[in-house]
Amino acid sequence: MRVIQEVKVNFNFHKVTGAAFDNNILASLEKMAMFAWSKVKKTFRHQKDITGKKYARSTSGYLNMKHNFKKSKIQSNKIMTHNGTLEKSIEHDIDRKNLQSFVGTDLVQYEQHLEDNISGIVRDKGVYKGYMGDFAPIPQRKWFFTSDEEAFEEMEKKIDKEVDAFFDEFVRNLSTSMRKL
Repeated sequence: MRVIQEVKVNFNFHKVTGAAFDNNILASLEKMAMFAWSKVKKTFRHQKDITGKKYARSTSGYLNMKHNFKKSKIQSNKIMTHNGTLEKSIEHDIDRKNLQSFVGTDLVQYEQHLEDNISGIVRDKGVYKGYMGDFAPIPQRKWFFTSDEEAFEEMEKKIDKEVDAFFDEFVRNLSTSMRKL
């Protein structure tokens, strides 16, 4: 005599596929984009680059030239905030169709501040890398990530946290029902 016992488990995937799955991914992507956006905005507020290093001071010639312009309401003595155009242009967005998030600006004229192709730029007591401006060498001011590796390094903890939150939500929505024999 033989007795066969069979246990079947039915997984209910309707809450973890389709629109529900996409919404779960999009929620995590949006949180990561907001984090990156806030990090970039912080560079302007605290006068420090994306890695936390203090910006090199502007030259006295630049500061004098800046003060000769008619003062606008936004203009300040902070570095990288001459009239606030760059800071206001930085946006974050989600592409729901392709499940992607974006942080950045369309203003390409400010990309040169991220370059470091000249070394030996002296400001106060420091020596910096930078680029050649219209009139003089200008120290690098990293207001944005300069490589994928740097972006991952700066956001690694947030990415790990969001991946864990995604899987927690995935498992929470995955339900099972046991069949009665």
